[in-house]
Amino acid sequence: MVKAEMLQLVKDNLKLQTEDYDLAIMDLIQDCCSYCNLEELPNALEPFVRKKIKRMIDYETAKGTGYQQDIASIKEGDGSITYATGGSNSRDGIFGLSDADKTILRRFRRLRGYV
Repeated sequence: MVKAEMLQLVKDNLKLQTEDYDLAIMDLIQDCCSYCNLEELPNALEPFVRKKIKRMIDYETAKGTGYQQDIASIKEGDGSITYATGGSNSRDGIFGLSDADKTILRRFRRLRGYV
């Protein structure tokens, strides 16, 4: 499926009327294409892209658009704060390709040099 068609399909399925998330959707499609070594994504990956964009929208709605590190734990005695740096619920896991996402994309991955 051509990238523009995938963009429009994701927007239609999420009922996004504005162009606010077009760049994020195209970036995710490009990340998937780069990881899978494909020029165009198959139709079967539309639910993956749609769900990933939905998680991004929900995260921005809950936490805002600015960068805010997730806190894993806080100790009171001698004051210690531990920040969450990984996992699928952290900002990096939601906006980037997490290990779980790569596991899904591995089914569609092509080796370089093979058609």
